[in-house]
Amino acid sequence: LLVREGHKTLGDAVAELREAVDFCRYYAAQAATDLAPRPLPGPTGERNELRLHGRGVFVCISPWNFPLAIFAGQVVAALVAGNSVAAKPAEQTPAVAAAFVDLLVLAGLPRGVLTLCHGSGPALGAALVAHPAVAGVCFTGSTGVAKTIQRKLAEGDGAIVPLIAETGGLNAMIMDSSALPEQVVDAVVQSAFRSAGQRCSALRVLCLHEAVADKVIEMLAGAMASLRSGAPEDWATDVGPIIDAAAHGRLAHHVERLTASARLLARGPLAPELTATHIAPVAFELNDLAELKEEVFGPVLH
Repeated sequence: LLVREGHKTLGDAVAELREAVDFCRYYAAQAATDLAPRPLPGPTGERNELRLHGRGVFVCISPWNFPLAIFAGQVVAALVAGNSVAAKPAEQTPAVAAAFVDLLVLAGLPRGVLTLCHGSGPALGAALVAHPAVAGVCFTGSTGVAKTIQRKLAEGDGAIVPLIAETGGLNAMIMDSSALPEQVVDAVVQSAFRSAGQRCSALRVLCLHEAVADKVIEMLAGAMASLRSGAPEDWATDVGPIIDAAAHGRLAHHVERLTASARLLARGPLAPELTATHIAPVAFELNDLAELKEEVFGPVLH
């Protein structure tokens, strides 16, 4: 399902499954410790105890790039804290979410505690966030959408509804002249191009000291030339497809713009039959960092 819906390579799919398991174990451990009743100091003859309890219904809105791990982390955290959950997975990956919910039910979770809500972000996501019964929102996605949710929650009367948001950014690596070029290039290739760069943790900006820049760029170009783009179910594939046509179009436009305005440093190979679904790993030297206005969610290194 992760390969079919999320276009994950097999290696990335295994890694994500492990991450989902880690989330389940982590929050189970948190429930057994942090959520246990705690005795508090008090006057002689008086017993005081601190107990934490659920808030009510949590809305959990998760993305397509980690359709199992992030979905599982949000949902399980809310559940172990004593809440019920209305979970909205990304439109692109509904079957992965449904399979995980089935596993939770198989493990003993009552079906009424967790409701799986399929639909679009602008329509269904907005309706869930605005519902008067919502006691908390957990969201992973773009910064713009997170700010929209924040404003919507602030409009409501009554108690403040907490928002837990994980959003995008432009992750940078700074390499000084003492760093090992081989180690840097290996880390750059893994971070910038694994998952076709479709991670909020992916490397977007590489800052190189001028004393070592030329050598590192030459080595990076050689490493990128060895990357293989292809079908995610093929074990030989390093870089899988972009999630959908809309995302592909945005990335293709960004690459086209940089090709005209920046210096092309390296580009990985891409077979002609893959141009409609894949973006070749590519690296550009920018004239000014201010040219990057927003997160670039694909295999593009600046």
